[in-house]
Parts: sequence; structure tokens; C-alpha cells
Amino acid sequence: MSKTVSKPTDRWIGGVLVGLLVLVLALNAGWEVYRYGGQTYYMRVHQSSGTFPITVPVSLTVNGYRYRGRAVNAQGQTKKVQFKTNVDRPWSLRYGQIVKLTVNRHYGVTNFKPIKAQQVPKNVQLP
Repeated sequence: MSKTVSKPTDRWIGGVLVGLLVLVLALNAGWEVYRYGGQTYYMRVHQSSGTFPITVPVSLTVNGYRYRGRAVNAQGQTKKVQFKTNVDRPWSLRYGQIVKLTVNRHYGVTNFKPIKAQQVPKNVQLP
């Protein structure tokens, strides 16, 4: 019966590769938090502040919508926000609809999602 003996260089290379993998995963997670993370705000839609053309992958052009207004977070702080619909969600939002926003301090609104009034925290007072 023969034993396979690993060389010290094999263990060193494996350790370096594992270290690189951990570094890449940590950098990716950090970038996701930096770019897309943020504080949650709630806003009631009053009206669109304009439209702009969006070209979808099948070479059609549809109109996207811009929205501006005051949003409130769970602590009661208000913030002026503006966001646009995108190619994934080009439709307009209804008057009076409540939108949950993720506001990033570096990039502004990074995500929005229409929600029902029951999903808004009790201490949030929407205008």
C-alpha cells in the first residue's frame, strides 16, 4: 500500500486559492451593500413629474415615468426623493399608491416596490 504525501507547496497553493476566494466574496458583498443597500422609506404617489423614453430589448420604445416627493422612514424622518421607473417596471404608478423605497446615501433611490397600506409600519405618517 502506498501513501500519497502532499508537498508543502500544494498546501500553500490551496491556501492562497481559498484566501483569494474569500477575498472576492467579501469584496462582492461589500460592493452590494455600498451600491444597493440603504434605508427604507415610504412614499405616497401623487403624480408623475414627467416621462422619458425607455428602449426595451426587442427594439421597442416605451415611456418610463419620473416621480418626486417626500418620503418618510420608520423613525419619522422625511427626505425629498426622486426616482424613475425602469425597463423591468416601465408602467406608471397609480395616484395614492404607496411605494416602499430603498434610499442609498451615495446613489439615491436604488429600489422601489408598490405595497399595500397594511404593509406600512404603524408609526409612519404618510402625507
